[in-house]
Amino acid sequence: PFWKHHIFISLFLQLGTRLHDESKKRVPTDKYIKKYDILINSTGRGTAGRIAQINNVPCKTIVDGHMIIIRANDQVTQRYLGYALKAHQQKVLQLDEGSTGQTELDRERLLEEIIISYPESLDIQKKIVALLERIDEKIELNNKINDNLEQQAVLKVDQYFSATTKIVALSEIMDFVNGFAFQSSTYLPVGQYRIITIKNVQDGRIDSAGAAYIDCLPERMKKNCILEIGDALMSLTGNVGRVGIVCEDSLLLNQRVAKIVPHYKNFLPFLYFIFRKSSIKTQMESMAKGTAQLNLSPIEALNLSIPFERMTALAISKILKPIYQAIISNNQQNILLTALRDALLPKLMSGELDVSELDI
Repeated sequence: PFWKHHIFISLFLQLGTRLHDESKKRVPTDKYIKKYDILINSTGRGTAGRIAQINNVPCKTIVDGHMIIIRANDQVTQRYLGYALKAHQQKVLQLDEGSTGQTELDRERLLEEIIISYPESLDIQKKIVALLERIDEKIELNNKINDNLEQQAVLKVDQYFSATTKIVALSEIMDFVNGFAFQSSTYLPVGQYRIITIKNVQDGRIDSAGAAYIDCLPERMKKNCILEIGDALMSLTGNVGRVGIVCEDSLLLNQRVAKIVPHYKNFLPFLYFIFRKSSIKTQMESMAKGTAQLNLSPIEALNLSIPFERMTALAISKILKPIYQAIISNNQQNILLTALRDALLPKLMSGELDVSELDI
């Protein structure tokens, strides 16, 4: 048949060897990361099962024991396989063992339960990849634009810091709003609201992928836990000090994630880009406590002192506001592009959408 359906992943995948301290012994050539290798994070509460494909390998690189390498045989192209696995990202995230503490991906279930479809023709596979890559290229371009915008904004904050001598504690100009302790027993596969946890707070953005759903708001939950587009959040556990901007509706604030709330609303862009400074993040990390995983106290974080002069800060925040809004706009476009790509994926890979006649 032209299309192969319901093929178990174990029929055409190689599971990469887990590498530990390879500095003390010779590494076989085939154990180095190759271009388009697919990596799956195998451990971590809420992160086990995350999939990434390596587009560029600037130097010799090996993986540690927390990564699985996936490579295809000659039935599928490596690039196609990367997209096929990403189409099953949600299911792979559910293949973790354990319910508390550190969890680990169930590798046997990964090989046995993930089933994909693929065209026998490698040319058709390449056309599907080319179509999807065009969407990803636009997403990557938006990310690069945002990176550049953030660099410009942080540079302006640096210049402001250098010119300001008055020092105040963060508590004098802002507060942290803590999230609600949602009960996992209320989570749904789909629903009206998604719950934003520490795993969703990435550097510079809020990634709602993999977020749990609920349909009804808890009675004891405060209204300020209902997030709005433009809110800025910080992670308080694990990778503490990471901040990102909310760019979607119907998101709820979970515990151990804090919302940055300035005493004067117009200061939000100013505060956000302060927290995006690497030196500030380092200070947040140094305040965090814990052995199994770091925890940052919002009260201690608010004791951090920064240069601050009200009128100057207000002026620079007005300059930073359009940069802040441009980042939101680019992130929202990426959310739509990602949704488009993810909607096309199953249709292309099942043959529902025929690309054989397309000149790509």
